[in-house]
Amino acid sequence: MSLALWHWHIEISSKCTLSCPRCARTEVPESLINTELDLNFFKKNFTPEFVARNLEKITFCGDDGDPIYAHDLIPVIRYLKSIRDVQITIVTNGSYKKKDWWIELGCALEVNDHIHFSLDGYDQQSNEQYRKNSDWESIILGIKTLRESSNCFMTWDAIAFKFNENDIDHMKSLATSYGFDEFQLTLSTKFGSKYNHYGSDDEFEPTNKALISSTNRFERLITNLSGRTLEKRYIDTNSNLFDQVKIINEIKPLCHIGNKGLYINSRGEFYPCCWVANRYSHNNNWLNLGKKYNLHETNLSEVVSDNFWVNEFTHNSYECTTKCAVSVVDKNYATEW
Repeated sequence: MSLALWHWHIEISSKCTLSCPRCARTEVPESLINTELDLNFFKKNFTPEFVARNLEKITFCGDDGDPIYAHDLIPVIRYLKSIRDVQITIVTNGSYKKKDWWIELGCALEVNDHIHFSLDGYDQQSNEQYRKNSDWESIILGIKTLRESSNCFMTWDAIAFKFNENDIDHMKSLATSYGFDEFQLTLSTKFGSKYNHYGSDDEFEPTNKALISSTNRFERLITNLSGRTLEKRYIDTNSNLFDQVKIINEIKPLCHIGNKGLYINSRGEFYPCCWVANRYSHNNNWLNLGKKYNLHETNLSEVVSDNFWVNEFTHNSYECTTKCAVSVVDKNYATEW
């Protein structure tokens, strides 16, 4: 089965001002290269023909970086939208940008676009317990400015930790007051009860075990705050593919239906998803494949039409077997897309 081309997850920049303790930036810094993708990269690979034929959604989110620090983020959005009404999702910590920049971004976005602000606290002191080096004042400036300058859909996305598990309702209340449309509570896996190297006395692990993911990938609990719903036209034409995905060794590969989004990192390397692109050692075989499919040296149309994805592509890596196991996929599917 060929890869689904309608949804792309792109790390437009691996640059970030933060040093979150359980981000790959902090855990495997020795293999980090700060770089970004410019407008010319998108014009070369996401040609008007390719965009018009395939592209319905792009999620700008990094394994290492934050998309708002890419120099060409706004020009890239304008370029894509000049071809067709591509839905844009941006996942950001929101720190250190000026008001004029947020106004410019807001003017480039439309009602069906989606901004996630990743906020794990309710003020500078609480938020920086995990979001190290974040700046609450500039985050709130960005939220208020974007709400005033754009009708895009906005989500407050908080990870449940020990330090905030008793403040979730307070964060929801703040999110409502700032005009967010949605509050998303993310249940993480990166705790000592899941991974021994974090220790049995993990300082970040919630004491409430219901706030830890019950599977091998993040889970999400979503509360609508505004009554608005995000239009997802692509579901109408693509969600029926879920039931058609061929189960391979108890795996439902979501890269076949565009659920997770085909991934391009900030070096221009292509992967079937971001899970197999992370820089941890268990992914070495995938990282070598990413170097083969470097879009600075080839182009996107050639990569996605390579016979490898039909004849040789297997799903037997650690990430595939844990993240796309049938039981895990069935449990998480409703909160994806």
